[in-house]
Amino acid sequence: MSSYVFDKVIEEQNIGLFQPKKDACDICTAYDTGNLSQEEKETHDSMKKEARMEKEKDKMSENEIFTMDLQSVLLCPKSNVSSLYYKTKLIVHNFTVYDLKRKNGFCFLWNETEGGLSSNEFSSIIIYFLQKYVINSNTGNLNSIILYSDGCTYQNRNTTLSNALLNLSINSNVTIIQKFLQRGHTQMEVDSMHSTIERKVRNRKINVPADYISICKSACIKSPYTVEYLTHDFFKSFSSITFCKSIRPGNKKGDPIVTNLKAIKYEPDRQIKYKLRFTEEDWSTLKLKNSKQIAVKFDELPQLHNDRLKIKKEKYEHLQQLKLTMEKDYHAFFDNLPKE
Repeated sequence: MSSYVFDKVIEEQNIGLFQPKKDACDICTAYDTGNLSQEEKETHDSMKKEARMEKEKDKMSENEIFTMDLQSVLLCPKSNVSSLYYKTKLIVHNFTVYDLKRKNGFCFLWNETEGGLSSNEFSSIIIYFLQKYVINSNTGNLNSIILYSDGCTYQNRNTTLSNALLNLSINSNVTIIQKFLQRGHTQMEVDSMHSTIERKVRNRKINVPADYISICKSACIKSPYTVEYLTHDFFKSFSSITFCKSIRPGNKKGDPIVTNLKAIKYEPDRQIKYKLRFTEEDWSTLKLKNSKQIAVKFDELPQLHNDRLKIKKEKYEHLQQLKLTMEKDYHAFFDNLPKE
């Protein structure tokens, strides 16, 4: 059937193709299917509204405010060659940060042989970004820095990142605040970067991971993104920073847990405070394990990876086959991939 005939039949039958605009919230869906109580749904809706109002309020403040998130997995190589669909490919990660005050976007790219997706990798990027692009570049009086994100525990809400942010707060004498959007309703301004990049990637041939650099840089014409390509020697280990052993607010059964945290504040006087609801007037103080620990400079932290990370033998063999679909200039990259 030709596309013309298909379109004609669709029009004659008055058929519409449903295209969801966003992922459905599992909690809202549970309520719609009768698996969640009215009270639980009302609490969920209230916290969703509180988070949105909190972000709007912060956007009007004098504070530095950013949204951040990891883009969906990018793959390499990428082309319209049919054999690519049946082979495993190299994974490329893109952690993005969006400056709500200046409307600037930042991309941090790395492939799976240079680093993984642990809290140390994300902490390295966030601390590096804040230090280089916010704290060191500020020429006036720096107010609080506010970071909005979803509540992903390995990425944004964990002890490793909390220790790293407190360490930076002490070193730079600046208050840093993390705020987490309500589960299932985490749409942020940074998401626009992902959709812009995805449109640019569409129908483009990607031979090696570095090809994504030019794509990200040229994705937004009005305000080009700042792009950095990371290698394994960039990532730091934060295991030696142990101000707090856990960021869980309670320690008994029934007490609040880590995923109940809505905001975490890191202060230069070596304090970590938190809120369980944005509507709470006062901050509660988290008990620290080692509040007197000496703060460590980012450059002095040990490397997380001494060498590039190895990929599985099967993936290496697939990539060797796929390199035949590209010019010989790119072959050396795939030949030099570390494998198990």
